[in-house]
Amino acid sequence: MHVEDIKSSLRKKWGSLSALSRHRGKNQNAATQTIATPGYSVPLEQAIADELGREPRDIWPNRYHFDGSPISFRAERTPTVLTCAAHRQNEVTA
Repeated sequence: MHVEDIKSSLRKKWGSLSALSRHRGKNQNAATQTIATPGYSVPLEQAIADELGREPRDIWPNRYHFDGSPISFRAERTPTVLTCAAHRQNEVTA
């Protein structure tokens, strides 16, 4: 679905996207961020899909695998700085 189609369908039912966010107990910008940002809130993506009567993978095919599981958009990060214990081993004050 196109982003504007999603927004217009939700606005017809809720009046505003922030009303939907507040109804779900989230920040007032949560629905907008969920629509615009992949991986922002998978549970809210599911709630939006329920409101539209569709599956999340039908609305956002690039955010879900073929089996319907969400694609992780988190970057795998490795620490690049020494931990406090490593500082102490090198006799360097933190």
